Amino acid sequence: MSLQSPPHPGRSVLLFGIEPCGLAVAEAAAHMQVDVAELAAVCDARAPITADLAVRIDMVFGGNPAVWLQLQADHDLANAQERAESLQIERLDAVELDVAVGD
Repeated sequence: MSLQSPPHPGRSVLLFGIEPCGLAVAEAAAHMQVDVAELAAVCDARAPITADLAVRIDMVFGGNPAVWLQLQADHDLANAQERAESLQIERLDAVELDVAVGD
């Protein structure tokens, strides 16, 4: 990951939500009514924050579900762009695609 890539938001859930409340991940998962493996994977940056989890994180720790999802999207996009740098894909023009405009 490049220097400019945003961190996985699961780390923020752990560092600024779960740990300050004095909870273990398993306790937080029980309180949020999610599977402990799911929450642990998010906190370890192995799984993304889903819309459902974003709502639950907001309900328990705050932060607005849209913000949690945007943080995840920013992280995912930065990683995708970094991976794309090694791809050898050429852009196609609309003429090459034979796209009819205005039909």
